[in-house]
Amino acid sequence: MALFQAAGRADAAAGGAALPAAHELSERRVLYEGEEGASCANFLTGSLAWQRRGGDWRDARGKLHGDAPFAEEAPGARATLWDVTGLVRQWADAGVSRASFFLRSVSGPGFAIFLSREAKSPADWPMLALEFTDGRRELLKPIADTHLDCSTYRPLGRSETLTVFGTVPALLQFQLPAKLSGSRLKRAQLVLSSASAPGGGAMRIGVFEIAVPAFPAPPVSVGLAADYPADKGIESHPDVVFAAGFDEWLRWRWAWAKDSAGEFDVVGDDSARHFEPLVGSALRVNVKKGDNLGVDLRLLLKDHGGEPDELYFRYYLRLGDDWDPTVEAGKMPGLAGTYGTAGWGGRRSDGTNGWSLRGSFGRAFASDHPLQGLTQLGTYAYHADMTSAYGETWVWPGALLQRNRWYSIEQQVRLNKPGAADGLFRVWVDGRLLLERQQIRMRTVDRLHIESAWLNVFHGGVARSPYDQHLYIDNVVVARRYIGPLAARPGGAAGAGK
Repeated sequence: MALFQAAGRADAAAGGAALPAAHELSERRVLYEGEEGASCANFLTGSLAWQRRGGDWRDARGKLHGDAPFAEEAPGARATLWDVTGLVRQWADAGVSRASFFLRSVSGPGFAIFLSREAKSPADWPMLALEFTDGRRELLKPIADTHLDCSTYRPLGRSETLTVFGTVPALLQFQLPAKLSGSRLKRAQLVLSSASAPGGGAMRIGVFEIAVPAFPAPPVSVGLAADYPADKGIESHPDVVFAAGFDEWLRWRWAWAKDSAGEFDVVGDDSARHFEPLVGSALRVNVKKGDNLGVDLRLLLKDHGGEPDELYFRYYLRLGDDWDPTVEAGKMPGLAGTYGTAGWGGRRSDGTNGWSLRGSFGRAFASDHPLQGLTQLGTYAYHADMTSAYGETWVWPGALLQRNRWYSIEQQVRLNKPGAADGLFRVWVDGRLLLERQQIRMRTVDRLHIESAWLNVFHGGVARSPYDQHLYIDNVVVARRYIGPLAARPGGAAGAGK
């Protein structure tokens, strides 16, 4: 089960597919005020978590969660002004495009309530006042502001006020002028208007820098597929349980359970939707307008050597040009042991009756969301310790997929021993390990195993798709060890990323 990494082979093994570039995702890490914005637990709710609850900051010494503010003041009755010249100069010299302030109580009891950029009068909005050595002045309004209150899981960015007290901080972000020069900046002041007089004691508020969390960017890990360009002959490997592309209709169709359902077919060309093949033909899935089900195919492992307790499942996924789940999230392929009893559709798992770890896709981001146009993937988990009748969503950090690209999706499940919490679940996207969950319990009895590789695409929940939406699946491999992305053909990539 050891993974082997070979940097020189990583690009070829990725088969041309790639997550959005690290710099692109980095630029999308913008403070957001909507319902999927900053909250106690997340910088971007549902996609990017803080390192610790209540938000992350960096102090004047560069220390994460440090206690040395860049500036501090007691809140005033009408307004509060902080001299942030040093911090803004630091950003300017580093070429930072956005000023990101984290205001928190640094001493004394009390509270302060300021007006946010949602206040009715723009004159009351927070302001960053810049004064330059040539006498010019520039007043900047925030592009976003909020405060983080851990008594609620909800983002509070639409509030007309910003609160600072105890462990509740206020966060503000400003777009800095292009080509801002620190040497030409004479003074920078952050100004907040009070919504009411401060109270409760002699609190002082310090200014820190928001430590915006990063999307993970682990190295690419190649696996057994690296020795089989374009997966050709991979089914002969002793650790491969099953492998199929979709070029031979009868071969792959015969392997799946006979009670399959949904709207799917095999295509080698679908230019109307900007489809480009990975390796030959692919399975096209349509989530039809007014329907929920795209595809339901199950590879029953009892027909392929028996039901194991550990397995790897890799497939390639391409979201179609018309993929846009604006109404509701849904399910994607994964591994399962439902046995027709529990682990889906509100049939709660209790450790004795069944389980499932299907993939999931998130609802489309709002048009003003910084991640708009990307699809967040995750896991929809029915496990022995679940507390609701319905599954839990485990987000895959950084698994943000573009349309019209192929991605390698691989999931590993190791079931726990009955009576122990030693189960393991891992996810790789394009060979990059994005999620690892340990000490999970899928079962309490030894009659439950990994029953199937479940090729399932389902819209919802309950809400039906408002229009036809297509995706494509190819190069399915099920194995007893890590598979990894496609190896390139000699002289070329296994499949185009676009």
